[in-house]
Amino acid sequence: MKEIYIKFNQKYKSYNLNSTYRLEGDLIVISGVNGSGKSQLLKAIANPENGNINRELKIIESDKELNSENVLLLSFRDNINIGSGFGQYNINFRNSTIDSAYSFYQSNIFHIDSNSNKMERFNKGNIIMSGNSRLPYWRSAEKLIYLLKEKYDDSKLFDLSRNEFAEFLPSDFVWMGNNNIVNHVSNLFYAACCKRANEQIAYSKRADIFNNDEWLKTAPWTILNNLFKELSFKYSFKTDYKFDLPNMNEVPQLRDIYGIRMLEDLSDGEKAILKLALIALDNENYPDLSLVLFDEYDATLNPSLIEKFYYVLEKFFINKGVGVIIATHSPSTISLSPDYAQFYEIFSKENSEPIIKNVSRDEYNELEIANRTFYNKIKDQNDRIMQLEKMLKKPIKDTLYVEDEYCQIYKIAFLKLKNITEINEDNFDTIFDKEFSFCIEGGFGTGGLYNRITSRNISEDNSFKSIYLFDFDEEGVKTFNKINGVKFNNCKMFLDFERDISKGYSCKHVHSNRYALLLPIPDRLKQFTNLNNSKYNYVEIENLLPLQYIKNNPKFEKPLECLEIYELKDSSKKTFWKELFALEQTFFYDFKPLLDCVQNIFAKN
Repeated sequence: MKEIYIKFNQKYKSYNLNSTYRLEGDLIVISGVNGSGKSQLLKAIANPENGNINRELKIIESDKELNSENVLLLSFRDNINIGSGFGQYNINFRNSTIDSAYSFYQSNIFHIDSNSNKMERFNKGNIIMSGNSRLPYWRSAEKLIYLLKEKYDDSKLFDLSRNEFAEFLPSDFVWMGNNNIVNHVSNLFYAACCKRANEQIAYSKRADIFNNDEWLKTAPWTILNNLFKELSFKYSFKTDYKFDLPNMNEVPQLRDIYGIRMLEDLSDGEKAILKLALIALDNENYPDLSLVLFDEYDATLNPSLIEKFYYVLEKFFINKGVGVIIATHSPSTISLSPDYAQFYEIFSKENSEPIIKNVSRDEYNELEIANRTFYNKIKDQNDRIMQLEKMLKKPIKDTLYVEDEYCQIYKIAFLKLKNITEINEDNFDTIFDKEFSFCIEGGFGTGGLYNRITSRNISEDNSFKSIYLFDFDEEGVKTFNKINGVKFNNCKMFLDFERDISKGYSCKHVHSNRYALLLPIPDRLKQFTNLNNSKYNYVEIENLLPLQYIKNNPKFEKPLECLEIYELKDSSKKTFWKELFALEQTFFYDFKPLLDCVQNIFAKN
């Protein structure tokens, strides 16, 4: 695990002389209110303003000093003017690249005045700075500096002719005239095509057969297309580009099923992920990259893109040993981060430097639950549409609303309790409708059930009753207690209906036929419930099945090793019910109090 150490050897904005900080983690997430000093800290680490912020910066694990060329700072502001296309390739790119790179070399390296400080100045990366900002071509300059260090020793490094320079530069090196890689995709693709053409010529001289299919696996557009597929983006580049030296037959463009997809058609969040993917693809420009900083880069990302954002970071940076620090205001970025993320909060302090404190992930548990619940709702769009249609649909008879994809479990259990055994996937819905006067609707989260039962629209409740059933787990108890406390004009909207844990705690809406119900608990499970403290509740509907059956079922896992309680794995929730048809009636005895409670509520006037 990386440990970043920074010491300020001068006063820099809100950071005082001799302020020191240590940030530990391969992925570090920093949060804090506006003005707390997050952006200032990242800028000091990256040193982009003038290259002369006097600070000491190290990665402790290797005691390696970090220079500007080892650190990349990205901000959401970089994506505001991303452009409308991917630029135009230049058939003279090789000569223009050599000319531009050699001109930079002559001006900034070849003519460094004092021999005594050549290497010191060269290594510090100050030569890519101009006044208060980096040079427009600093990314290309960084790559050139690295290649020179790798190729030549000190005696030759500062004494290259133009011909030597032309022979030294790789054939796919592209000199980028500004910091926007999006505008240079065409040149990157063109450089790849040129490289392929040179390889084909070399093969022909040896009478070997050039394997184009194998080459395409590592082509830049293939890498990007694979990434777009992994991210579930609906667009891609072409799978290959025709190239007749010296021309490529077209410039790169994104395409989807409708045709050309212009950059301005993308959402701001998609643009941010696209640009990050392009930077990751072009990571040869950062062969010595040690640290990437994100200053509110996630500002335009909705929850569905946050996990894609982390996926790109992990695949192209963290897994390659590059550290990542994210400064954010986003609850989604904090709560949807990978398990190995380390968290810090930063606090401004009047007349003193900011304070940075390490924070346990447990501090964000509620935040994670809320964001995960919302993210899971919108992740599958078809499923989400069905859920919303269910919520808007008026009931045609008494209805039991339940959490998650569990309505099948209830139907099978209730039919088994009536000793109806000849049921299967094809017929159990029809048989249930014949045997029972109420219906069961599933697919809701606790938030969805809460929103529906507390809705002020009560016109649909005139003819039929509805029961909203919550598991006796942390989230269910917390939501039930919240419902029980709902008030309107200082009057309680829900009154206690039943206060017996074995029969199911329940309360009734004052002005409608809505009931909130907590899962009735058999004696053997009461030790895992506590109505007064939601954190000590672990019983979900599947726990009503016999313990021995659950313990031997690989679809279950222990949430806490110290408790003899099990929960169904998320990956099994939608299909687990299919194995219940084969179970005997005795497996469902603990479901009887629930069935009795539901029928009792529906039978009352």
